[in-house]
Amino acid sequence: MFQKAFIFIFAFCFLLATSLQTQAKNLKVIATIKPLYSLVASVMGDRGTPELMVNSGLDPHIYRLKPSNIRRIHDSDVIFYIDPDMEVFLKRIFKRTYKNFRAVPMARQKGINLIPYRTRKIWYQDDNVDQEEAQDKGAKDLHIWLDPANARRMVQVIEITLSDLDPDNSLTYVQNAQKTIARLYRMEEDIREKLRPLRQKPMIIYHDAFQYFEKSFALKSIGAITLKSDQSPSAKHLKALKKLAKEKKVTCVLGTPGAHPRIATVVMSGTNAGFDIVDPLGLYLDKGPDLYFTMMEEMAQSIINCQDKFDMLDDLNKLD
Repeated sequence: MFQKAFIFIFAFCFLLATSLQTQAKNLKVIATIKPLYSLVASVMGDRGTPELMVNSGLDPHIYRLKPSNIRRIHDSDVIFYIDPDMEVFLKRIFKRTYKNFRAVPMARQKGINLIPYRTRKIWYQDDNVDQEEAQDKGAKDLHIWLDPANARRMVQVIEITLSDLDPDNSLTYVQNAQKTIARLYRMEEDIREKLRPLRQKPMIIYHDAFQYFEKSFALKSIGAITLKSDQSPSAKHLKALKKLAKEKKVTCVLGTPGAHPRIATVVMSGTNAGFDIVDPLGLYLDKGPDLYFTMMEEMAQSIINCQDKFDMLDDLNKLD
């Protein structure tokens, strides 16, 4: 009898110790950019804190890996990123197959909505012209996180991946993912209602990184000052945009962090268009699970503020 009791106690202690070890397990998780980091952090909750690779106000298009970054990637369990064509600095690592960590490219997951890149800086067309001519059918716009539906799918992918790597805590990941998805639905509806009055207000954007947000909330832009952040607009293009802005009564010119306001002023001259900044990467927001929601809400508010400036100038002109 004593021997059986001893075996039972020993087995119980062993299982308890194993359980405690499991509970203490923390995955080593990396996310490349702030919006993605925010969604990963939301799903992880109190099960750990992911590491952000591209920190502060750095642009992922021009980011360069340091040896310490490479070591952390190899020591991680999983790295979540958008696509090698977005975070080009990862290509050198992914040229080889590594078995010690998992790499999850969000833009290549089933269920993610991909939109072709726009290849023209002015995509306003007459009604009798095919609108899709301005898009490249091959290359895809990789700013996928600006579509709330994509964000919800990304949360599902994150939950499935973490649950597979850490099955003992899968219930926590599932519950956190469900809460995050519900919050994304509420955020989307709130932004939609705020922007509904602006759907037919034509805008010009500084850098074409805004397409997913624009389509998600049925906004109307007619052209961009540049298609890529590292490009400089020609005088000819600025002249064409200026003419278009006046003809179509553009109400807002949206800049991005680092955009030169003097160039936007050239496009706006002769119109009542307002000017404001949108930050599609949350570059200057504090990282954390709330960052994605704050970033999207601030983008919506920037558009509203830009429109308010147009309305104010329009009212002043009517008084003259």
